[in-house]
Amino acid sequence: AVEILGTMEGEAASWEPWLVLVVTVVMFVLLVTGWKTPDMVAFMALCIVWNAGIIDTKAALSGFSNTGLLAVGVLFVVVQAVERSQLLVIMARYAFGMNTGVRLGLARLCIFVFFISGFLNNTPVVALLTPITRDWARTRGFFPSTFLIPLSFSAIFGGLLTIIGTSTNLVVTGLAENMGLQIPGFFDIALVGLPAGIIGIIYLVLMSPILLPKTGGLLRYAKENQKDLVTEVQVQKSFKQLGQPVGLALAMLGFHRDCLVKIRRQRQIPVTLREKEGARMGHE
Repeated sequence: AVEILGTMEGEAASWEPWLVLVVTVVMFVLLVTGWKTPDMVAFMALCIVWNAGIIDTKAALSGFSNTGLLAVGVLFVVVQAVERSQLLVIMARYAFGMNTGVRLGLARLCIFVFFISGFLNNTPVVALLTPITRDWARTRGFFPSTFLIPLSFSAIFGGLLTIIGTSTNLVVTGLAENMGLQIPGFFDIALVGLPAGIIGIIYLVLMSPILLPKTGGLLRYAKENQKDLVTEVQVQKSFKQLGQPVGLALAMLGFHRDCLVKIRRQRQIPVTLREKEGARMGHE
C-alpha cells in the first residue's frame, strides 16, 4: 500500500515541471510581443504557479522582501537625485572633451561610463548620457552612431566592478544570503570585471569606428540632402510679407524663387510659380 501511494504521488507531481515550462514559454512570448507590461506579465505567471500549489505563500512573497530588490529601488532614488542635480551632465561634458578625435573621444567616453556605472544602475546612466553623447558627437561633427553602442557596452562592463553595479549582482547577492552562502565583498567581482572591462574598452575604441554604421540621424540627413527634401509652409495672417509678390517675398526671406514648387490657396487649388508669376502672398 505504501508503494502504491508513493507511485501515485510521483505521478501527481510529474505534471508540475511541464506546467512551469508552459508558463515560462507563454510568459516569454507575452514579454516579446508586449501584450502587457513586464511586471504585469511576471506577476500573472507568479499567480498561476502559486495557485497551482507548485510554490507556497512564503516562496511566492519572498522575492518582494529580497534585499537585492530593495537595493535596486534605492539606487533608482540615488540616480534620480544625481539627474536632478545635473552633476553627471557637467562631469560628462568635461570628460568627453571638445578637442578630441574619434578614437580619443571614444576612449574618454568609455572610461568615464565604465567607472560611473560601477556605482550607479546601468539603465538610468545610459538613459541620461544618451542625449548628452548624441549632442556632443553632433557638435564635434562625428556620427552619433559611432558612440551610442560603446556607451551601452561600457555601462555593462562597469556593472562588473561592484556589487551595486547592476541589478543582477544585487539579486544574486540576496539569493546567496538567503541560501546561507558566502556573500562576496563590494569589490570582489572586480577581480574579473576590471580586466574584462579594460579589454572590452580597448576593443570598442579600436573597432567601433570601423564596424559601426556611419549614420547621423534625421538632422544630419536633412542637412546633407536638403536639395532632395520638400517642406510645406503655411502662411499666417501675421506674416509681414503678406500682399507682396511671391518672388519679392522669397527674396526678402533669403530664398531663391526656384525653391518654390507650388502654392496651395485656401480653396485647395494648386498654383505653380511658373503658371502664375504675378501671384501675391495672401491673394487669389
